[in-house]
Parts: sequence; C-alpha cells; structure tokens
Amino acid sequence: MVINGALLQAIDDLVGSVVGVNHPQTIINVFDNDTNNGLPVVTNDMNLSIVIPDPTGFLTLNPDGTVTLGANAPRGTYELAYQICEKLNPTNCSSASIKVTVDEPTMTVTASSYCSNNVPYVTYNVVADNFTPTNLLTIQWVDSANNVVATQTNLPLSGNILWPGAVIDVSGNGVDWPGWINTNGQWTEGADGFEKTRPAVTMVFSLNPTVSVLVNYPIATGDCNARPTFAIQANNDSAGPIDITKGTGSGINVFNNDTHNESAVIPANVTLSTVTPNANLTLNADGTVDIKPGTPTGTYQLTYQICDALSSSNCSQAVVTVEVLNTVIPVTPTKPIVANNDGVISVDGINGSLEFINVLDNDLLDGLAVNPADVTITNTSGDNNFEFNADGTVNVKPNTPGRTYQITYQICEKAATTTNCATATLTVFVEVPGIAIVKTAVFNDDNDNKIANAGETITYKFEVTNTGNVPLTGITVTDPLPGVIVSGQVISLAVGESNDTNFTAVYKITQTDINNGKVTNQASVKGSSGKGVVVEDISDDTGINGDKPTVITLNGCEIDVKKGFSPNGDGKNERFYIQGIECYPDNTVEIYNRWGVLVFEKSGYNNEDRVFKGYSEGRTTMKQSEGLPVGTYFYILKYKDSGSNPHEKSGYLYINK
Repeated sequence: MVINGALLQAIDDLVGSVVGVNHPQTIINVFDNDTNNGLPVVTNDMNLSIVIPDPTGFLTLNPDGTVTLGANAPRGTYELAYQICEKLNPTNCSSASIKVTVDEPTMTVTASSYCSNNVPYVTYNVVADNFTPTNLLTIQWVDSANNVVATQTNLPLSGNILWPGAVIDVSGNGVDWPGWINTNGQWTEGADGFEKTRPAVTMVFSLNPTVSVLVNYPIATGDCNARPTFAIQANNDSAGPIDITKGTGSGINVFNNDTHNESAVIPANVTLSTVTPNANLTLNADGTVDIKPGTPTGTYQLTYQICDALSSSNCSQAVVTVEVLNTVIPVTPTKPIVANNDGVISVDGINGSLEFINVLDNDLLDGLAVNPADVTITNTSGDNNFEFNADGTVNVKPNTPGRTYQITYQICEKAATTTNCATATLTVFVEVPGIAIVKTAVFNDDNDNKIANAGETITYKFEVTNTGNVPLTGITVTDPLPGVIVSGQVISLAVGESNDTNFTAVYKITQTDINNGKVTNQASVKGSSGKGVVVEDISDDTGINGDKPTVITLNGCEIDVKKGFSPNGDGKNERFYIQGIECYPDNTVEIYNRWGVLVFEKSGYNNEDRVFKGYSEGRTTMKQSEGLPVGTYFYILKYKDSGSNPHEKSGYLYINK
C-alpha cells in the first residue's frame, strides 16, 4: 500500500512580553497553529522533535507541544527550532521556530517609618506591576555596615512592622529599642546588634524581583520619641530659716537632688519651668532659687517641673519651701499699748447678736483706758462670722454654727510714728439650740377583729431630742389632728438628751378615717434656751433629721357579710352585720324568705339604725311588727364605691333564736 504525503505545515510561533517570574510557566503549544491539509494537526498523529535547542536552556519543548519558560529567565529573546512529521509518513515533515521575548518582573515599593507610643515602626506597601505573585513577601533589614540584621518571611504585601531591635509588651509599650542597653535601670546607647540601623536602614523587599528602599529612623517629636523613656524624678527642696537682711540667696539648686535616667540631672537634658509661682521667690534657669528683697518673715513655696528635653510629656514636679526669719530690731513705743483677752461670752448663733461685748473695755493705751478714736481694731482670725466695729463692739452674724471660737484681734495706735500694736483673744461660745421630734403610731384593735372600726383608737408615742448645744426648758408637744388628746408634762432636756416616755397621745378613729383608708398627721415640739431663743420642729416618722408625716393605714372598708345572727333579746349578735358597709353609704339591702318573698328592704344600710334585726319590712302582707321565724333567708347587697362603680354580693342568711 502506498501512502501519499499530505500538506503538512509547521508555522513559526512568536511570543512577546512574557515576564520572567520565579517559577516555570507554560507559554504556548506549537501544535495550536500548525496544520495538516489545511486542518489543525492531530497531536497523536505527529512526531515532534527539536531541531535547534535554546542555547540558554530557559526554553523547553515538551512532547505534548507545550513550551515551558524556566524560572527567573532574564530579560531578552529566546529561540528554538522544531520539526513535526506524520507518524504514518515519517518523510512528510515540516519545521518552524519559536521566538519568545521576556521582560523582567517589576514591582513598586513604598516604605516609611513612624513613631507610635515611643516605639519605631515602618509602614510599607508592595504592588506587583506586571506579574501575579504566587508567594508571600520577604523583607531583609540591612544596616549601614551592610549586615543583614533581620529577615522576615511570609509577610503580606502591605502592613506595619516593628523596627528590628524594638520590642513591645502585650500592651504595646516599648521595652527595648535598637542601639540602647539597660543596665540596672539606666539606659545608655551601645552595641546591641541593631545600633547601625540608626539613623537609617536598607529594607530589601523580595517577592519575585527584589527592591531595596532606604528608610530613616523616626524623627523625634514633642508627642513621640522612639527611644527609651528616661526615668525622671524631681524631689522637694527646703531651706531656712533665712534672714534676708543678710542676703537673698536661698542656697537651693533644685537640680542637686533631682535625677534623670537614674543619674544626676544634666541641665541641658531637661527643661525647667515654674508650675505654681510665688511672688517672693525666683526660680532661675540654672536651678537656683532667690528670695526677693523685702520679703517679710514667713514660709514660702513654689512648685516647679522638669521634663525630658527629648520627650516633653515625660515630666516630674516638686515643691521648693523657703522659711524666712528676719532679724527684728525691737522699737519701744512711745505709748505702751496693752490688749487683754476677753471671754468666755455666750451669744445667740441663730438670730445673731449685735454689740455683745466691747473688747476695748479692758485694754490700755499709755496706762489709760483706750479711747476708740485713738486706735484701729482688726479681726485677725479670718473668721467672717464675727464683725469688729470701730468703737470696739463685736457682732456675731445670724446662723453662725454653734461651737466655741477663739477670735484674735489687734489694736494699733493711730498716731504712732512706728508700729504700735497689741493682740488679744476673744473667746465666744455660740449657742445654737435645736430640737427634734419623732412620732410613731400603733393601731389598737379593741374588738380584735383585725380591721379598723369607728371608735377604735390609735396610740401615738413621741420621742423628743435636744439636738443643739445648750440645755432646753419649757418643752411642750402639740398635735393639730382634731380629736387627738396629748398627754405629758412640760419637760427640760440637757444637750444630746432624748425622752420617749413623757409625751403620748390617743386618737379615736372616725368613719371618715376608715373611708380614707389612713390617718395622716404631724405633731410639733417647742422649747426654749436659757437666752429665751425658741426652737421648734415638726415630727418625722423615723428619724430626727426628717419631716415626714406619720401615716397609719386603716383596713376597714373590706365588705364581709356575716351569714347568721340571733335576734333573741340577749344583747348578743342581734342584727344582720355587714362589715365595712359604712364605707359605702350608697347601698341597698334586700332579704327574701325561702319562698322568694321580700321580707326586708333598706337603702343606706349602716349596721346601726338602718339595719335588719329579724323583723319584716318588705312590701308584703306580712305583719311588720312580728319577728321572722327561724330559718334560712337569701340576701342581695348592692353598693357603689367612691368612684360610683357598682358592686353586688348575695348569699344565704340564717336566723336563729
């Protein structure tokens, strides 16, 4: 058999702009454009062979016709020649070439440092320009000596990372920094393996290509400094007593006992400022403290602050205290002046007292009684409750708190050419009488039926307490509740004394009270101090500091129909009793005998004069004057409450004699 060769054509393949990435990649199949008799070749019908291989070795022709570009192929053009032949007609062949243009992969990298919480970080972003990454990012950190000090792998293409050598705790606070060493709590710059990453480091970003970026260490600002926070401690200073007539220097330099980074303060490394100034003290820039000329005897303070010059938020404060005690050359006054102490004087603190004493009465000027026109008088105690008048009299203001006061005052001669003064003390006891009353109530269930009935009583008990600082007399209790009867004698109470046995009261409950469901009232107590100051209080139900009325709840309006009675003249259970009906005067009661005959009907039933006592009062032929026989009857009770809401009860009633 003779097989004629078909028209076999291998067609050249041109592949442009393939990026040489870091892994092999299939870029073409040569069979895709080859034909046999004008039709696509059938791969299994062909023998494929390489005529001229790629001299670089990066292009590989596979038996299935695919062409593979090897990993990391450099930029350039790569070629190979191949031949296809029919398997059934091996002499029917055709050749072609493969030409591939390879571009190098590129990526855009941005990276910059920043400081957060005094810790150095780098924020970065990597964008693959002309390829699709198949692996994560690797970053190498290269210091100024070209040493790789850290390598980080499997990183995302963007993010924030710590500067090598920086360490943080679980709260994000820095505990170590590149180029810093901590020895016994003191930080010093030194070789820790990362010292040459400052002031800049080269970051080498590797994805497929490699890009290097120079990144500067974060610049220190007033808010953040990527270095250790030096411990800073300002300690209090004191000096004196100092006589400024002999010099104004305090001898204090605030830096002498302050520390910075566990060492003596170097002034150039800190900033010094005054927090709370003092008009008599001057804090100088070198840390010394001066006392201003003319400063009188006394104790003076100022507060200062030192801050780390490289971290303005790292500060410490302390107080400088200077005691000034100047030499006083006594001057003998021309006219001796004497102020003598006064008191103890008792005054009314509630209403106040005018001119309760004249403190000049026992003072002397040149051995004679003081003429108020010759002196000035000053209250030096600082207590504004007391007013000293120019004539020497003293007032106490209303509502001055009660206690004993030591009021110092000074009198000075007006005509003296040098200061001629004397000081004395006025002792005043300010009386502030006070009284309080607590009122409690107990319901007396006289008939022991567990409910309140008109005519039963409430017993009130009063506890009276002297809450002031002076004894009280003429103490009485009154209660405005109509009908209440208060018992008890007029009493006196010492300071802080209480009495809960003398005053009592009894009140008889009315039907109106029961209808209201409660009794509410307040008593009042009154007493007088020895100075005749009258104090009063209205009662509280629990404590001496309140003024709440005493309220007792009455349960007497619950309807309870008694199912039987015995009108036999023995004075016991002689009526048909409906408990609580008095609270509902808008009512009607109907009573029927066993045959349904109405034997009693009454509106406004009240258990007293409008009441069923076993006699017929119905609209029947039965004689009303005759008592009804023993037996069972049926009642119907209809009533309206205070809101005019209707209610009805009915049931059986038994009459027994």
